[in-house]
Amino acid sequence: MPDFERRLREGPCVLLDGGLGSMLLARGLRPGDAPDRMTLEQPETVAAVHAGYVEAGSDAIHANTFGANPIRLAHFGLADRCRELNERAVAVARSAGPGFVIADIGPTGEYLPPVGTGERSRWEDAFGVQAEALLAAGVDAIHLETLSDVREAETALDVVRGLDPALPVLVSLTFERKKRGFFTIMGDPLAASLNRLAEGGATAVGANCSVASGDMRDLAREAREGVAAPLVFQPNAGQPIPGETVTYAQSPEDFAAGMLAVVREGAAAVGGCCGTDPRFIRALRRLMRPE
Repeated sequence: MPDFERRLREGPCVLLDGGLGSMLLARGLRPGDAPDRMTLEQPETVAAVHAGYVEAGSDAIHANTFGANPIRLAHFGLADRCRELNERAVAVARSAGPGFVIADIGPTGEYLPPVGTGERSRWEDAFGVQAEALLAAGVDAIHLETLSDVREAETALDVVRGLDPALPVLVSLTFERKKRGFFTIMGDPLAASLNRLAEGGATAVGANCSVASGDMRDLAREAREGVAAPLVFQPNAGQPIPGETVTYAQSPEDFAAGMLAVVREGAAAVGGCCGTDPRFIRALRRLMRPE
């Protein structure tokens, strides 16, 4: 069993990192541009963000590969550099310090008919190119995250599992709170969707983005009651506050208190998503592992 999978299954709870895109925006990433470009042009900036999370106490960090699949990269004229971008991003993450390096794979940005014009075969090709590069780079795990359609998540999971059946693979969908519970924007229900992914070979399943730590606590409780697989949760830092630059409502201390409750619900891994930074991870680590 790989070391990272053993940690997920046997504990203690893995402390992940926080937001990456928002941190890069604060350090010069142009709004609307590809974060992946910074891997090429400012690797020292990306490494500094990773190092900040390592210093704050993260056991594992996500490489800057969330949008590094050929479909998304094509919008920025970078599709032909997919392999290079993924391999470099993993190397930059490794340089930040000790701990696990998780490769991040996000959605293609497309939807299947009738909502959109996406095609599963096209997705398979895109995820395959990215996953092959990440496996060659020697990551400790892959995290498929911020997916809003369980079918796209299954497609990516099948591709990764076909390339390496032993590598730990985490899958996080993004849910919204409705009157009847938690659902993706495509209408996929929480427990049934996560069980479907676990049965498809995911090492751990869970949720990220969209909700704050208070709602994530309730989501975690619902998941714990209906899902047998190890669970991973990464909420936002509260609700976004529009302005000249987007800010988030929650303080690091409030975030940490909410996430400690998620840990107590039995989470195998926790961290942060949009709006969180090393202060949030440091506050959570103090509560999880008081000295």
